[in-house]
Amino acid sequence: MIKLLIPLMCMFFSLSCWASGQTEKGVISLMYVSGGWTQVRVTNIDNGQNNPDSCEKSYYFVIHPSDENYNALHSVLLAAQISGKEVQFWVDGCGGQNGQYPHIKSVWIYS
Repeated sequence: MIKLLIPLMCMFFSLSCWASGQTEKGVISLMYVSGGWTQVRVTNIDNGQNNPDSCEKSYYFVIHPSDENYNALHSVLLAAQISGKEVQFWVDGCGGQNGQYPHIKSVWIYS
């Protein structure tokens, strides 16, 4: 009974409970760093299919300096761009410039 109750509570009390998701793989083609966020553009994943939270735009993916793991994620994104490795993201919520882009929660790098 408890196993059924928890998902139902999430569904009724939080629309974001089911909203996060994984993107496709791609190579970082552009990285934009400002005081309030870091945005990356990735080949092959800049389409609406990689936007589980229906953010206004989905051609950039973002992290914020206030994120708990910002320094680690920023370093990983920079290393992936420099090395030309494919990346894949777990995104949850919207952020970046005017809160318009999918927010990166974790990053996979492929060799």
